[in-house]
Amino acid sequence: MARTGRGRIGSALLGAVLLIALGTATTGRAQTLSGLDLYRTRCDGCHELPEPDEPKRSRIEWDQILTRMIRTRGAVVSPPEKTALLNYLDSFNRPAREIRWVETPARSRKAAFPSAQTGKLPEEWVDLTLGADETIPWAIQGDARSTYVQPLKGAAENQFPSLLDNTGVVQSGTSRARFQLLAGKSPGAGLLFGYRSPQSYFGVRVAPQNAVLYEVQGGQRALRARAGVGVTLKEWHTVAVEIKGKAVQISLDGKPLPDLTRTLEGYRGGRCGIHTQGDTLARFDQWELMIP
Repeated sequence: MARTGRGRIGSALLGAVLLIALGTATTGRAQTLSGLDLYRTRCDGCHELPEPDEPKRSRIEWDQILTRMIRTRGAVVSPPEKTALLNYLDSFNRPAREIRWVETPARSRKAAFPSAQTGKLPEEWVDLTLGADETIPWAIQGDARSTYVQPLKGAAENQFPSLLDNTGVVQSGTSRARFQLLAGKSPGAGLLFGYRSPQSYFGVRVAPQNAVLYEVQGGQRALRARAGVGVTLKEWHTVAVEIKGKAVQISLDGKPLPDLTRTLEGYRGGRCGIHTQGDTLARFDQWELMIP
């Protein structure tokens, strides 16, 4: 879903795409896919997938388009699915926030991604895209099984859609997240820690073929360690980083990864968070911070 350079799609094409997207639904059926998944899987069946924010439209405008597709073009979509699509498309209209970083020490907490906030991003999180000038927004999405948070579209190569916890600074502690890789040319996702700026942070990236520990200082990325273990697409996995002073230990699905145990001399504390890479489609349904 990265930008491809194509121009804004016209109203006629948009109508045709949405008609195909909605025509396979059944009236009265419960929502089984998130708004993002409905848009991605249905719209990509017969047409090249258009960018959902080119051009941006208000929620009212999207509602009018969907209603017209249903009433005049025979699109069949249940009310829950229409709401899910509206929540997803309207997520791109979130007003820009003034970031005020919390500089006090972080406390232990578990993140909540309530269904009542579908299409929104809780105030304690800050989304940004490392390696890019434009931020790809994150928001809560949900389906019949659960709610979770995810970037609303993919990024370009060497860009990293990220979500940072803004409840405080971590010196020592454990950050843990449960995630699911769904798709991507080179899918990968994981944790950020020690974040001080876009030019200074650490990360753990897990992919189907391996897991890596890396460091960014002065804007330059350097590999610190690699483990030959990976994850399975479309299955839930848990990655954790435990920080004690400058010593770091990584675990995957509850099992320590000795190859990723390192002492990071450049670590000075910072914020924790989660991230994806490039055009990866992924979701996170649990995140926890434990401070000793």
